[in-house]
Amino acid sequence: MLTAGPAWSVMADSPQTPAPLLRGAEEVLVLTHNCDLAFVEACLRPARAAGARVTILYDAAGAPEHHGASTGAADGDGGKPVRDVLPVPVVCRSGGAFRPRLVISASPTAATVSIGSGDATPDGWQRNAEAWTHLTVEGATVPTLITDLAEWLQRLPDQLWIEPAGVERLAAVAKLLTARPHAAEADEPLLLTNDLVPIFEQLPFPSGADRLGVAAPEFDPAGRALGEIARSVGAARTRLLLPPGVRCDPVGLWVALDDAGEFDVQTPVSPRYLHAGALEWWTAGSGVLVSGGLTCTPEALLSTTGEPGGNCELSLLQEVTESLLDAVEARDIALDDDDLRPLPPAAPASPATRVLAVRLHPDRIEASLVAAGTTAPDGLVVTAGDTAVKLPWTGAEGRLHTYAGEAAALDARTAHVRAADGTALGTAPVTDVAGAVVRFSHASPLEMVAFPSVLPDAALLEALFAAVAQLATGRTARHGVPAAERRASEEERLRALVGPALLDLAFGRTPIRAGERTESGSAMHPAQSLTATETPHGAAATAGGAAGAHSATAGGGTGTHGDTAGGGAGTHGDTGGEASVAAVVARLDAPQRDRLRQQVLRLGGAAAGWPLPARLAAFRIVLVLAAGGLWPEPQDWTPLVAAGLDALVATDDEAFAGEQAALATVGLAAVHHGHRLSPLAGFADLRAAVRLDQAPPENLVARYAAGLAGAVLGDGFGAEDVAADTSELLVRSAFDDAVDAIPESVGIVQRTDAGGVRVDTAKDPRRTALLVLDLLRDFPDTHVTVRGSAGTETHGWWNGRRLVLLSPFGGRWRGSLWPGLMTGIATYAKGASPLPAAARTWITEVAEMGEG
Repeated sequence: MLTAGPAWSVMADSPQTPAPLLRGAEEVLVLTHNCDLAFVEACLRPARAAGARVTILYDAAGAPEHHGASTGAADGDGGKPVRDVLPVPVVCRSGGAFRPRLVISASPTAATVSIGSGDATPDGWQRNAEAWTHLTVEGATVPTLITDLAEWLQRLPDQLWIEPAGVERLAAVAKLLTARPHAAEADEPLLLTNDLVPIFEQLPFPSGADRLGVAAPEFDPAGRALGEIARSVGAARTRLLLPPGVRCDPVGLWVALDDAGEFDVQTPVSPRYLHAGALEWWTAGSGVLVSGGLTCTPEALLSTTGEPGGNCELSLLQEVTESLLDAVEARDIALDDDDLRPLPPAAPASPATRVLAVRLHPDRIEASLVAAGTTAPDGLVVTAGDTAVKLPWTGAEGRLHTYAGEAAALDARTAHVRAADGTALGTAPVTDVAGAVVRFSHASPLEMVAFPSVLPDAALLEALFAAVAQLATGRTARHGVPAAERRASEEERLRALVGPALLDLAFGRTPIRAGERTESGSAMHPAQSLTATETPHGAAATAGGAAGAHSATAGGGTGTHGDTAGGGAGTHGDTGGEASVAAVVARLDAPQRDRLRQQVLRLGGAAAGWPLPARLAAFRIVLVLAAGGLWPEPQDWTPLVAAGLDALVATDDEAFAGEQAALATVGLAAVHHGHRLSPLAGFADLRAAVRLDQAPPENLVARYAAGLAGAVLGDGFGAEDVAADTSELLVRSAFDDAVDAIPESVGIVQRTDAGGVRVDTAKDPRRTALLVLDLLRDFPDTHVTVRGSAGTETHGWWNGRRLVLLSPFGGRWRGSLWPGLMTGIATYAKGASPLPAAARTWITEVAEMGEG
């Protein structure tokens, strides 16, 4: 077993765990008192992307601002259900606090275990100085500390009110930790838990120590726990390290220290040392450290978890050669000094009803709560955004009560919960359980970094396009299954393959800033985003340090696949802090740009045979890159976007019709913009081919269009402009339907930009022209052009009485006119009888209708 620490954590510039995480972990487990779920999701997204399930156990009675899911939005409003981690709020059966700080990442062959003092919040993991010890266990056996930890995890549910989902995850982690046989190691740290014996009774106190050091953020009013420790250690000198705002009664500490002999009271110079709790004593140069964020209270040190009011604690005892507390720069302070700003000790918590969580399952919604007493509400009303559902009581295990109802969509990260009689009970995280516990088999790099940051990195690009291809593998049955049910099943299956981030891109749930603007708000060409000293071929420049995103690790191992700051939070949220696609493209060197163009061409070619979710992802990528200036000239990007749009609308799937309609609408507006700048052959045919099974949802059009405005598509490219531009383009006429009804056996039929029809056929061009003219007889004088296999063309016009045909003649055209075919041309088109002799013929230089 490799041990790193104990040591103080350093301040981090970005969200990251304080613990190194195992590459290839199957399970990641975090135990904490307070929790900020949005922050934890950002920190652990690389582990999640690498295939690990992530479970967070935290105290349901912790700080209110951290309970549930902190997202920056109002409770019960905005966001999507939590699905990157499984939040498991718990309540100690004793009425005490749940206070372990533990991070485990485990596979059957290895594990990392970190035990410290920091909560899973920005303060605890990123800003404060916290004491952590990191253990790495590899090899054929596991040491005693790991087997002790696994046994404690299995005993833990007996001390908590915890949902079955949490019990399952604890058991899964314990199983991985003990997948290898046990073999004790020399000088192992000792795991201290208080579920069976108080931590105080497990400490190997010396008969008399040279010095004792105590650091804690909280002391009991009478100083009882401090007094017990001081008397047991019997140190010649005691040092008390108190942070500003310490919870204590100074008088009680005076009494406890007075019995301890000589003592010093100090406070850290840096404000970062606020919450770490540690005990250490030294005898003749040999030190013993107890770390783990313990408070110096009877509930933490002198009680078991099973005793009334006893906390659930976890700590580590180890021999040390350097003092952890001496590493903290501190100054002397008096207990009655105003700078200490002591707070009164926390009052014992009174029993209260605690809502734990709202769980979304494919077939039901569940909610759970821990009742304050022996009775609980008969039913709950769960409100998320504009949706409210009633959940009847379904069962109980002691004070843990469960409520369940039929499945319903709750598009929010948190929900307000009240009793059926209207009594407000609190808020709870809304969790997509299936999404939270699935392991991704081919996660896209968007789980780790934002889309723009993928572009400069060859490995990340390959991984992204491979993940898009995974969306095309396998399909759920389409027949006999309602669209909504099939969509839910398909999303669940695809999420298990690639993770949620790529699906969010495909379905328009993730904003991407493609274009670039100047400060005045006008569009900026991608090359303008470079500084005066940069050129588009500067190979060293990457957006936001994206080149390093693939190799950087956070906190010694958080980023097993990349720096979480590169896009962990940004992939699911606001793009305001991310570099635009245009800025990244402008910084690509020539080989990078050429490679990306080739990859996009291959992606577009492959997408033609894919199911709709994969086509949505592929086309949005093409559209965003075009808007970002990968191909700066309209004659270059317009045909590519048009081809992608043609592939997008060439299939249908009712389950994803809304996204298809919306993205096709935005794509058609983009192609139309390019067509106006550089006319595109076949635009009319493409316009008519965009068949929408339903009106495009306005909110989806807005999502897909957001961020596309810029130098390529224009400053005004937005949802309203897209809707105005496409309102006429998407109107299907009777002529469109008539052209689509022409049998495929005739040949390849296309509309021309002038409103005519062009046919490529292997049959006789003249007779084919007559057949198509007859099929379009309700649209007089439609210009029909038929090209035979030899490359010769026949042009025709028919108005129900007068027929004009043009045929090649020595590099020019010979026109023929039949002015009064009163019985039509159907019999001639079918070959039942030959055309009569033309009433007039002539020679012309151009293939235009005339009468000689």
